[in-house]
Amino acid sequence: MDEARKKPISVTTEAVIVKIVSEPTVLLTFRGYAPVVEIKLDNDPSGETYYLYIAAKSLSEPLEELRRKNGGKFTGLHLRLRKESADKFAPYIVQSAADTVVKGEDYETHPAG
Repeated sequence: MDEARKKPISVTTEAVIVKIVSEPTVLLTFRGYAPVVEIKLDNDPSGETYYLYIAAKSLSEPLEELRRKNGGKFTGLHLRLRKESADKFAPYIVQSAADTVVKGEDYETHPAG
């Protein structure tokens, strides 16, 4: 991953739909290494690639379930992400955008409380 050209995505309470386009790698941060995946935003005409930090438990647990259903791969997962509240440390709400679009189902994986 060419870190100089990619920006981190900041997830808020407003849902964003993303597609994961890489397997996890790590970035060196001021706290040490942090796991990330490269993503593309739906409805972004620029086609720019961003990265998403995936260490948060409320994000990594549903991602693991979806990764297993995707043949053990992160690449290709299509997600709807948002935060539960505006608090900086609020848990993520993760939905499979592929299931919603393809199967007409809308399920949420909520973090264990």
